[in-house]
Amino acid sequence: MPVVVTRLEQLQEHGAGAAVWRRLGRTGEQTLTDALDNPDGEDLYRRQYARAEAEDERRRAAEREARRPVCKRCGRKFTDERWEETTAGTAWKAGDLSVCGPCRADDVAREEAARIEAAVPPEPEDGQETGCGRGWFGWRT
Repeated sequence: MPVVVTRLEQLQEHGAGAAVWRRLGRTGEQTLTDALDNPDGEDLYRRQYARAEAEDERRRAAEREARRPVCKRCGRKFTDERWEETTAGTAWKAGDLSVCGPCRADDVAREEAARIEAAVPPEPEDGQETGCGRGWFGWRT
């Protein structure tokens, strides 16, 4: 609701149709119709709406960061990709859900090295034969 004011002396001197009216919140004197008009109302609404949207976006981002998991091993926050990996429907492929991406990669490398090491037979010690001549029942001569 616009509030317009003027002084009685100005009304008597210039009349009600002159630029003697002041709208509170604006600068300068205007005619009564200009003072009551609201040309910047839509712009003001858009600016207020944009500010409110920006504030909501900042609040949502802060809340999201507050919920972001932290690695139990190294203390780093999860990346968006790792977080998605641990919460998606395929979380069973993600391994330990309490560790970040680099720690998970270390786990995978360790598991792969252990698997390869278990698959390779041990080399014979010096002085031992490689098993030639052995059968089911012992050494053959």
